[in-house]
This record gives sequence, structure tokens and C-alpha cells, in this order.
Amino acid sequence: MAQTYAVEDLAAFVTGADHPDLAGQARGALKRNVLDSIACAVGALDGELIPAIRAQAEEFSGRPTTTLVGGGRASVDQAAFFNAVLVRYPDLLDTYLTVGGLCHPADNFGAILAVAEHVHATGNDFLLALAVAYEVQCRFSAQVPVMARG
Repeated sequence: MAQTYAVEDLAAFVTGADHPDLAGQARGALKRNVLDSIACAVGALDGELIPAIRAQAEEFSGRPTTTLVGGGRASVDQAAFFNAVLVRYPDLLDTYLTVGGLCHPADNFGAILAVAEHVHATGNDFLLALAVAYEVQCRFSAQVPVMARG
């Protein structure tokens, strides 16, 4: 019998996810989290450190293909960085609590948003990718009690 590895299960989960998997209350909760992430990002635009972070994103940006929240464009990696910082900056985002730890699934928002724009994803594809990222991060946090181990 062939041995299976957790990474193979993870890959199967990620590649097997489909739009019908994201329905009902889960879809509604995810949309609420998207609005929450956008509100955090917009609310952070006047943050003290944001001009320095924007300058870094612009300085190290390659071809500007992706939108920065608040205006401007940068390469997909720098837009992911900048937009993620904006979401996290006010630290008012979601928290997933588990025995021995916690995580903030909205930390995925900036990267998923930038990549979705870069590949011209549909809104449904964006939501599905975000849901998969949330699920992977939350399951990982539930299995690896980092806070319980200091």
C-alpha cells in the first residue's frame, strides 16, 4: 500500500475545490469578511507608516499590473504586500480561535486580491480562492498549536 502524505491531501483539497462548495452561510460569511477587509484597508490609508510602505512597494515593484488599495499600481507581489499591510494595519480583522492558537485568515486577502486581478479572475474565482486560503490557514492553525508552545 502506498503511503500518502499530508501535502498530497492538501493539494487534493485545493485543486478539488469548486464553486458549489462555497454556498449558503459560508458564502455569506466570506462576503462579510471581504467587506471587513476592505474597510480595514481603506481605514488604514491614513496610517502613519503607510506612506513609507507605499514608497517601498513602488520602489521595488516590477511591471505595475495590479491595483494598490487607495490608488496607484504595482507589480503583483508588491500589491499583495501593500494591500495585506493595509488590511492588517488597524488589527481589527477576523480571528480564528483554536485550542492552543489563533490566526487571522484575512491575512490572505491582500495576496488573493492582487493575484486575482493579475490573472483576471472572476469574482466567484476570487471568493473561492479566498475561501480555500482561509480553510487551509485555519486547519493548519488547529493542527499546530504554536501559541500553546510559546
